[in-house]
Amino acid sequence: MASNPTKIFAALLASTVAVGVGAVAVSSFVAPTSAEATAVPPMVAELGPEALARGPSAVVAGNPQGDVTLIEYFDYQCPVCRRVHPAVKQLAAEDKGVRIIHKHWPVFGASSIYAAKLALAARWQDRYEQVHNAFMTIPGRLDDDKIRKAAGEAGLDLARAERDLKERDAQIDAAFKEVSAQAAMLQLRGTPGFIIGNYIVPGGLDLKAMKEVVAEVRAKRKNGGQG
Repeated sequence: MASNPTKIFAALLASTVAVGVGAVAVSSFVAPTSAEATAVPPMVAELGPEALARGPSAVVAGNPQGDVTLIEYFDYQCPVCRRVHPAVKQLAAEDKGVRIIHKHWPVFGASSIYAAKLALAARWQDRYEQVHNAFMTIPGRLDDDKIRKAAGEAGLDLARAERDLKERDAQIDAAFKEVSAQAAMLQLRGTPGFIIGNYIVPGGLDLKAMKEVVAEVRAKRKNGGQG
């Protein structure tokens, strides 16, 4: 794999717009300067966006055969993550060519970690999508009671989930460690953070901006570039 960061992740210029706290919308794209290129951690260049979509931390949440990959780093307690959740769902529904990868990055404390663990455990009951959607719509600050109530209403067998978490503790721990390492390499400062094709997009995005980035990725690939 190429070691030049400019060949792996393109630079993104974005402007803040009034679509929610921390939200950004794409305004323009530019080739990275040498200074910008050196600011990209070398290990990210070696890893590459496709590798980010694999491993113990990667949850395929939609359109597994999509030609453009959107990876979202999020926390269920993050208000901006909740705000952009409907846009991510709508994008996946409208564009079956966008593969959605979830990365659980619980940075807001114990309740965030517990919610992320239960969501990951829901995969073993084929209830991940339902639990994920339920957690993204919990109002206010999370606590264990709210989390368990939402998970139960989403059809999760809580007793079984707790057993699964104990039995697969090493697997969950590996997922969290991988996400933390990736977030550090990507220099993400908080949630949400998106990788769309070869673009790193820190902060929230509205649906229009997501579609613009996806279109840019496809356009670059069509012209023989790295999108």
